Amino acid sequence: MELNTESWSTADHIVLAVSTGIDSMVLLHALTTTFADSYKQLTCLHVNHDIREASTDEMHFIQRYCEQHHINLFTTTLDLSTLMAQGKSIEHEARTLRYSWFDAQMHQLGADVLLTAHHQDDQIETIFYRLMTGKSTRSGLGMASVSYRNGYKIARPLLEVTKADIKAVQKKYEIPFFEDVTNHDNKYVRNDIRNRILPTIEENTHLSTQHLLKLKTWHDEQREILHKQARSFVAEHGNYSTTKLTLAREPFNNLQYSLKVSVLDNVLNDMDALFGFAEKTYIEWFRQLASSVAQATLFSTDKWIIHIAYDKFIIMAKDNQILRTMQISQEGHYRFGHYQIHIHETLPSEEYPLTIRTRKPGDRYQLSGKQGHKKVNRLFIDRKVVDAERDQTPIVINAQNEIIAVGTLYKAEYIQNSILIKFMGDERDNA
Repeated sequence: MELNTESWSTADHIVLAVSTGIDSMVLLHALTTTFADSYKQLTCLHVNHDIREASTDEMHFIQRYCEQHHINLFTTTLDLSTLMAQGKSIEHEARTLRYSWFDAQMHQLGADVLLTAHHQDDQIETIFYRLMTGKSTRSGLGMASVSYRNGYKIARPLLEVTKADIKAVQKKYEIPFFEDVTNHDNKYVRNDIRNRILPTIEENTHLSTQHLLKLKTWHDEQREILHKQARSFVAEHGNYSTTKLTLAREPFNNLQYSLKVSVLDNVLNDMDALFGFAEKTYIEWFRQLASSVAQATLFSTDKWIIHIAYDKFIIMAKDNQILRTMQISQEGHYRFGHYQIHIHETLPSEEYPLTIRTRKPGDRYQLSGKQGHKKVNRLFIDRKVVDAERDQTPIVINAQNEIIAVGTLYKAEYIQNSILIKFMGDERDNA
């Protein structure tokens, strides 16, 4: 049996999540024999879910096994009693708790790679499950041989090894293991796929579940092409920073549906801003974007806001800090919310002190050529600035109580080179 050991090096501290089932025990045996020289240090982690009578016996078994083979082992016991008493599904909660503990252990150990014992049959089962449950459009069809989580690597070295090969190795070396009796209960969807549906397909000589592996490869390649197109679209039609994304509304509306979804999935992930949205949520957003609505908030939390603003589609961090009025009496660099303001030495002395604040009702500034005044609010409307940004825009006022700058939108002609205002992370032209 060959392991894919490319995911770690001889200098790495690897950690194996071992359940005491046949798959993880065969992998543990391989790591301590044939592949013992492929790493620097090996540690095992075992989670006792405490939901079966055999759970404690399994934990004691792996403790004895690791002690006999001089393997470092850490165990934990989950408390799922409340969820079980409520009759709720514990699979998702158990996985969340399990990986939360893995996170803590990986960081505490300073380990490099976490190994799991998923094999090729698990991969086929996962592909079939995702296809049949509609979970194939926005994520990979199956498991990656390597993935990353919270600062460490997760490797699945058995993904190209079949269950039959694992059973053969177990039999050859008489490797001890525990059989989880719940794996045979077909009331669970994954068990039904594994025990009944896939074997039935294989019984038909005209069908083969191996084709699902080919489909996964094709699907992964197509997703990568789509992601590249999405990134190209954002580069061409977007204004992107770590706290704000502005997309041109009409070009976005003209995209194919799958590319729209990919654009949003990519940018939301890159901004590390929000949890994943259901596809039906995207569909509603697309409907509103294609409508004639001028402004609309699509989603808002205490940290982020997604909204339509005239010809723009905007995702931005919500600035909840209280922007206090600033008094400036000399040149220098200043920060006002998400804006950087540079006051140059060429600013006439009679302009000081400067006041920087947010907008107020009735604010007006002088038009060029002294052709009267214009309301700041009208400027915001004309330049299609959304309400959330209007409340954060710096208004610069001189000693004569005249508005001489409004964010990146306006500056009095005589101070064009004396005051520079830039939205942080924004590459657009600034005032």
